[in-house]
Amino acid sequence: MTALQTFTKHLVRGETSSKAFSRSGLTARLALDDATKADAYALRHGSYLSGGYIDPQPGGLFSDADDLRPNNRSIVVYKHRRPVASVRLCTRDGDAPETEGEIPASRIFPEAIAKLATPRDERRPVRLTEINRLVRHPDVATDAELVFVLFRFVSFLVIETDADMMLSCVRRNHTSFYKRLHFSHVDGPRRYAGVKFETALMFCPRERYARLMADIPFIATDDERQHAYAGLMRGETVTVFAKG
Repeated sequence: MTALQTFTKHLVRGETSSKAFSRSGLTARLALDDATKADAYALRHGSYLSGGYIDPQPGGLFSDADDLRPNNRSIVVYKHRRPVASVRLCTRDGDAPETEGEIPASRIFPEAIAKLATPRDERRPVRLTEINRLVRHPDVATDAELVFVLFRFVSFLVIETDADMMLSCVRRNHTSFYKRLHFSHVDGPRRYAGVKFETALMFCPRERYARLMADIPFIATDDERQHAYAGLMRGETVTVFAKG
């Protein structure tokens, strides 16, 4: 069992609380400015290169066309001002123009995404948020706690975006972790864009959010956390364990 699987098991059992985390110096920023974007791209490059998943890129930065789309948001987590982890969320909104609302998974699993995006009733079009480019600096690649720190912000942004479901293209060795987060297999595996590994498409619909938050309250979004992290949307640096 990997460290991530063990840590998730303890969280689900309620054996680990936020007090077990090293709170000191942990902050986060939404990548709205060039400097924070560069931090996100450098983290991706270091993480994927160390795993042999990409070839060296110019300037030691790894980005793609999706980073230029208005429907993506990247979070960077810092430890004493040093970038240590990052994740990107891409939202497919049926109300947006196709060129602006595209997400990476829709190019890899077009039939499955089209089916998931089919409206179930007369409400607004289904809004899908894909979690991707979840990386840690090679120096902290085994720090499972950082993954859950990232998922605190995933939860915040998914709720803020009012997404009907979360999607992720998951590597085989991470499948059991996402199952504990109440994701289910949809399709695959297939090769993911821009990297040298295959992924399976998994999803977690809105109906499971409450169960997920109850099982792993560390990543749950409540009114206090929504208030504490509101500054992210204005480009502010927030403290990961801040009080509302």
